[in-house]
Amino acid sequence: MKHILFLGDSITDCDHCFTPDNLGDGYVKIISDSLSRDSFSVVNGGTDGFTFPSIYRKWRQSYSSHHYDTVSILGGINDTGALMDSGMSESQVQAQILQAGIALRKLLEGLAAQNTARILLAEPFLFPYPDYLSTWMHRLHQIQSMIRQTARAFSMNYIPASDQVKGTPEVRIISLQPALDQIARSQGYPAVTTDGIHLTETGHQIVCECMLPHIFIIDTLNGNFLRI
Repeated sequence: MKHILFLGDSITDCDHCFTPDNLGDGYVKIISDSLSRDSFSVVNGGTDGFTFPSIYRKWRQSYSSHHYDTVSILGGINDTGALMDSGMSESQVQAQILQAGIALRKLLEGLAAQNTARILLAEPFLFPYPDYLSTWMHRLHQIQSMIRQTARAFSMNYIPASDQVKGTPEVRIISLQPALDQIARSQGYPAVTTDGIHLTETGHQIVCECMLPHIFIIDTLNGNFLRI
């Protein structure tokens, strides 16, 4: 049995606490339905409103005592929103982005210590729908950059603290915005988003399609797909 944990904010949460299978009605549910229930255990750990520091705290409190083969993290939009109209100086903004990065780095290190084989870091996304959200784009790009830099530094510099840790997990960055934008351009923003941040059923399906190839790996010897 392989175990997969999805961490994140409301986009991952999708009211999972109020559905019988505790998976919600978003991309986590769609991914779970694509996997064999006999071979995979899927946990939705998303929470509405969470930032990276909140995601790290929840993992430490609720999931750090369990082993997961694959962990997906989709966060950053609430970190972005917290920077908007905040009255903070630019140096204060950069300090807050740094704190988000520190929390993400601690989460990656914690997952490595639990021998997580693969970490999927999905970048946050945003749509100028309504128009005022276009003013968020600059900060969103800073958060996306922080995620990539944190992942790169972790992969290059992480040293296991215990002989029981097998090594550095494989960290994959998943960019969701291009695939979502492609549908938005052809069908309009309402096809993928309800408010510029949250997704429609079609939007969640697109996220699923972006993430599933990273949950499957190709067995090049046999030409088959293997699930991790």
